[in-house]
Amino acid sequence: MTDTLTSVRGGAYINDFIDRGRVKRVCLQDDGQYRSAPSDLDKWYIRNSEGTMTPFSAFASTRRTIGPESLNRYNGSASYEIQGQNAEGFSSGYAMNTIERLAIELPAGTTGAWSGLSLQEKQARGQSTTLYAISILVVFLCLAALYESWSVPFSVLLAVPPSVLGTVLAVALRGLSNDIDFQVALLNTVRLTSKNAILIIEFAKDAARRGNSLSAAALLAARTCL
Repeated sequence: MTDTLTSVRGGAYINDFIDRGRVKRVCLQDDGQYRSAPSDLDKWYIRNSEGTMTPFSAFASTRRTIGPESLNRYNGSASYEIQGQNAEGFSSGYAMNTIERLAIELPAGTTGAWSGLSLQEKQARGQSTTLYAISILVVFLCLAALYESWSVPFSVLLAVPPSVLGTVLAVALRGLSNDIDFQVALLNTVRLTSKNAILIIEFAKDAARRGNSLSAAALLAARTCL
């Protein structure tokens, strides 16, 4: 039956033949007047197990219905794509969490999955703490190798917690979202704070060598870097 439908509607390849030195294909397909309408199904016959011809109308029928122009698949299953954007004042993570809560209300047998940028954000979620820890560790090791000391890096990194706390409080008070831009800005804050702390320590060490006390050297270095 499948071979008959393929031959009538779409055409079936038979063989090749040579025509004036050129190889041409032989394809079998029903004439247009017998395959132009759904009702033409009643005109087709198929050979049964007894060797006689049976009309398609004996075991098949046609009806009109509405379907999608194209059927998308994701992970081997029929799917449809939903696109959206977080509203102003809400982060993309909050929007994704809302969609996940709504997906629970889908009919039985329906599942949801992330793709594209949302999938990458989902996979990267929860890694910011690890990235911050690695960044601080790299800064500490670089400073320890530069100054050949373990105390100087600790002095530099002591300036990081107040700067991070101030940044987080400022974002929270203004009602801004904890998105990827904020996380990148937080890393830059750690970088700039460490750079400024290095300069303060260098100026303080020079002031201490000139005979100033530790407190006076620290105040002088802080005023110099302002």
